[in-house]
Amino acid sequence: MDNFFYLLEKYLMGPMGKLAKLKYVRVLMNAGLATVPFTIVGSIFIILNNISQTFPALKPFFEATFFKYSAIYSIGTTMSLGAIAIFYSLAIGYYLTDLYKIESKLNMNSFNGAILAIFAFLMTIVQTIFVDGSAQTITTIATKGSIVSGIAVSGGIVRFGGIGIFVAIVTGLLAVEIYRFCVVKNLTIKMPEGVPEGVSRAFASLVPAILIAFTMIFINIIFSTLGTDIHQVLGKPFGFVQNFVDSWLGAVIIMLLIHLLWSVGIHGTSIIKNSFVNPILLVALTENMDGGNNILAGDFINMYIFLGGAGTTLSLVLLMQFYAKSDQLKMLAKASIIPGLFNINEPVVFGAPIVYNPYLVIPYIIVPIVNISIAYWAVKLQLVSKVIAAIPWTSPIGIGAFLGTGGDFRAVLLSFTCLIISGFIYFPFFRIYDNNLYEEQTKGK
Repeated sequence: MDNFFYLLEKYLMGPMGKLAKLKYVRVLMNAGLATVPFTIVGSIFIILNNISQTFPALKPFFEATFFKYSAIYSIGTTMSLGAIAIFYSLAIGYYLTDLYKIESKLNMNSFNGAILAIFAFLMTIVQTIFVDGSAQTITTIATKGSIVSGIAVSGGIVRFGGIGIFVAIVTGLLAVEIYRFCVVKNLTIKMPEGVPEGVSRAFASLVPAILIAFTMIFINIIFSTLGTDIHQVLGKPFGFVQNFVDSWLGAVIIMLLIHLLWSVGIHGTSIIKNSFVNPILLVALTENMDGGNNILAGDFINMYIFLGGAGTTLSLVLLMQFYAKSDQLKMLAKASIIPGLFNINEPVVFGAPIVYNPYLVIPYIIVPIVNISIAYWAVKLQLVSKVIAAIPWTSPIGIGAFLGTGGDFRAVLLSFTCLIISGFIYFPFFRIYDNNLYEEQTKGK
């Protein structure tokens, strides 16, 4: 086991620790967190539209009341989840600029960074092509939605939704880097003292905005010449990654990486899930809202695997609560049970501890792989509904699954099934560890 931890430290902890410190990774994580309120707000109305499927007896009531106003309140979904790429773009621009301002001491304004990022993203929305040597906007489209004056429309602007997140991230990073270049090279207009701050800020972003405009036009010309655009080009590798994440093997690898990192004290959830996986899950969620069949979407991981936190540690805390003999684990259970119900497990991860603990780290790694397999195939075989709504990650077991699937009671049963199976896996390891602690405790008396 010592060799195991040594290998993790050498080949996983070091590289991942460096990865976690990269500015783009930190920006992605913060941007993802910034969009959470909008995903939840948009999901409220999705749940409202689907709740009658769970309670068929209430369908006449809903049709006579809420559904009459569906066209109005569904705007809340269209302009939140349906515009999530805009929020991503703004957040990327804001947080990356803020990072340069604080860590590099550059004279940059976070608000300017945000609006420059959204400007760069907006310049990718209209698709153009060359016809007989002349640039023209596309006015028809054979795939999903329609295009009006070159803008894809379907219950809102399609590219403003989840499908545009990847482009929003790339253009946001590009815009801020151009802004930073202008600041470093003094390519900004500086107003004299006494000029109102708002005016100075506006002129400070003028040169970067011009450079961003010409950069995006140049990119659009290149892709238009090739008969495509940046959304289609970047969509291919992103689609490949999304398909891999949505596979059973991809899901298992993600769980393995997250929990291997946790086992040596690195926040695997932040590095792997929050930074890289969540944007993909968000895109999958928006597709599911429109009839897609993605398995790993939205808060799937929180609903079935992160029960009590990473590693399904709620089952371990319950074992400590009812079966522990050692004072250490008894006291830890009392301190961990309430946070665990809301999927906060740092007390048990570092208090038991699970980190660097040969007794508990093995089930801690095995349990998520088992649970992701059970949940994946349950949805794959249509035994449980797919995820169609976002939920707060602190939603207690069962509640999040019920809401996330639009009111499927089978999802609740699946959550508790994963919890119970986790308890059986943890139990023999917990028992050995608890007995050892109890022996050490009694020897000291």
